Amino acid sequence: MITVYDLGPSRFPEHVSGSPNTRKVIFSLNYKKLPFKVSFVDLNEVDQIAKSIGAPPTTTNPDGSPKYSTPFIHDSSTGKSISDSLLIAEYLDKAYPTTPKLLPEGTRVLQAVFVDTVTTKAHALISVLRPKYPEWFFPEFLAEIEKRIGAPKLLSQEETKEVWANGKKSFDELLGAYESAGAGTFVMGGDNPVFADFALAALFSSVKIMFGTESEEWKNVSGWIGGRTGKVVEETFKYERV
Repeated sequence: MITVYDLGPSRFPEHVSGSPNTRKVIFSLNYKKLPFKVSFVDLNEVDQIAKSIGAPPTTTNPDGSPKYSTPFIHDSSTGKSISDSLLIAEYLDKAYPTTPKLLPEGTRVLQAVFVDTVTTKAHALISVLRPKYPEWFFPEFLAEIEKRIGAPKLLSQEETKEVWANGKKSFDELLGAYESAGAGTFVMGGDNPVFADFALAALFSSVKIMFGTESEEWKNVSGWIGGRTGKVVEETFKYERV
């Protein structure tokens, strides 16, 4: 059994997670039809629990000490613990070679660049998402987040519109790349998603979940990148958890 360690608890359903980074892993596991369970980790216990199962750090702190972060997994079938969503995807392809590939041969670098690009672009949307956090995260978790990154800024209606408009403009810049590569719904073309598609779905499913399917926010965002944003999320949600 694979255990996915996620920050929490939250009010998000277990099969989608409150963290886009963890969601990439969960979507990948759903796609591969690999059974898993989620174990919630308090923000202050990440280092301790990661070390206890042998999950490696993902980067370093400013003082040079190891920095641990979710998601990380432990696979009881192999005894392996892996950190970082991209490395987890790589591990799943190798450990379970008969399941659909997340990183087909020769695509790893391209996918890594795509994931970094969309993650950077999505960071600009945090200011319009954070006011929804109290509906989905418990007060203790929000208090820890505010300690680390500060309280959310209250945006005016005009500022909110501007953030969404700039987000659309930023993501629509990817449209030319999709079209020049001959890609349809999925970034690598064809009928099958890859890890990069799940990364995109992980980011934008936040809008669908937190604002609601019928919200103006989701209707707007689902049309970005020529409608691919909404299509990728909807296709990803078809892969039910085992």
